[in-house]
Amino acid sequence: MIRLIILIFIIFFQACSPTSGKEIKNFLIPLVQGNGIGPIAIHENLDSLDPEEIPFRENLVNFEWALLYGDHLKLTKDSHLAVDDNGFIYIAADTDGNPFYDNSVHRLITGKKLVLGKYDSQKNEIWTHELENPYVNLDVTGIAVDTKGNAYVTGSSTIKNYFEKSRIEKKQFLFVIKINSEGNLEWIREIGSSNDAYKVNPRTIAVDTLGNSYVVGTSNGPFEGDSVKPESGFITKFDTNGNQVWVKELSALEAKITPTSVAFDKRSGNIYLCGSANNNNIRNDKNPRIGRNDLLVFKYDENGNGQIFARLGFALGSVFGNTITTDPLGNVLVGAYTDVDFASSTIQYNSHNGLIIKYDSSGAQKWIRQFGPSTPLKSTFISEITTDRLGNVFTTGSTNGFIKFNDGPSEGNRDVFVTKHSSSGEVLKLWQWGVQQKTMIGSGIGADFNGNLYATGWTDGELFENRNIGKIDIFLIKFQ
Repeated sequence: MIRLIILIFIIFFQACSPTSGKEIKNFLIPLVQGNGIGPIAIHENLDSLDPEEIPFRENLVNFEWALLYGDHLKLTKDSHLAVDDNGFIYIAADTDGNPFYDNSVHRLITGKKLVLGKYDSQKNEIWTHELENPYVNLDVTGIAVDTKGNAYVTGSSTIKNYFEKSRIEKKQFLFVIKINSEGNLEWIREIGSSNDAYKVNPRTIAVDTLGNSYVVGTSNGPFEGDSVKPESGFITKFDTNGNQVWVKELSALEAKITPTSVAFDKRSGNIYLCGSANNNNIRNDKNPRIGRNDLLVFKYDENGNGQIFARLGFALGSVFGNTITTDPLGNVLVGAYTDVDFASSTIQYNSHNGLIIKYDSSGAQKWIRQFGPSTPLKSTFISEITTDRLGNVFTTGSTNGFIKFNDGPSEGNRDVFVTKHSSSGEVLKLWQWGVQQKTMIGSGIGADFNGNLYATGWTDGELFENRNIGKIDIFLIKFQ
């Protein structure tokens, strides 16, 4: 494959703590943008399998096609996907970079690169790109797409200083990348702290109808206030040109606040953030915590004015909010995991179930659904949640149990699952698949306007009898 290589040079600036209203300062990351994903192998024959023969632990599967990506002896994982209004699928992940020997430090240098691809509903490749710098680890944590087909990718960039003889220093920042619908790089932004001891850990990204993007995550140092917290959560907004508009801190003295996901509601224009908190009260909220770890949902307007929208906990138990979305009617759906059996109001020690909670636009809980084995050492984690135009709710994640009957072992070390619930919470589908002694993780899910469903994740084993190429490969699957 002939590859077009474009060197993109961005000037280093001295880092500063990102505060609301301040101009973004970019750190130099000389990135290589490839018009293709180089040696990564793509298996495209997976749709030749008879759906009736696919080893799903559910008989009724409408399976259309799948793609598997890998590179020899490399780790390709952390895949995330987004689906635009025209049915195009965008997938972003990170993989090991290409090593080279730096004579100036007498070291073999290897970073992690970002890979990004756009596909149509028939798995035709529209474009693919990669971003790479051997001195930087790029870890992808989220992707979103706006109404014009622009893709926004976030994650962390860890800059490694190999010139210190005593140790390898690391600085970790948040990055946001915008690529337009034609696959051209629009801009790259980075923010972080000037103190090398502090790290910024972005989690996910959402985009509104105007192309403004919102990123949530944590920082282990000052992010907006002056005092150092054990760990502070944050939400920050960028406009469509990459200018940082505001940043809001979520923190409390001696408390750990962990935002994990963000969603934009087209109906109301509100931004919703979910996560969890322990140890203490949330700043500006007088209500004490309920359990050891409580699920929290915050609501923000476009100007960054926020309030607590919903809270869920159980005495001596933990509920961790992990992913959030909204449906066409403005209801809010949260995917979580918990050690609480809400049906019997008991604690499930050494066990975690998947949990789906639906709230209306006022924050009132409409229903709650729980799945996964409750036996010791069994865990079911929801990685991502989405809805379709009819209000059906879909989740994906991983489990080491058998979710259909909430009993029994998984097929592999961990299996992928995909669930479908109606808008009223009725269980419609529970799909699960895995490979013996292998690990499969579901990490992203999305639906198009026609009701087609797409899921992504990663595996260290084969996918539907097709062997992986690298140590870990990512997959993209279409259901119908």
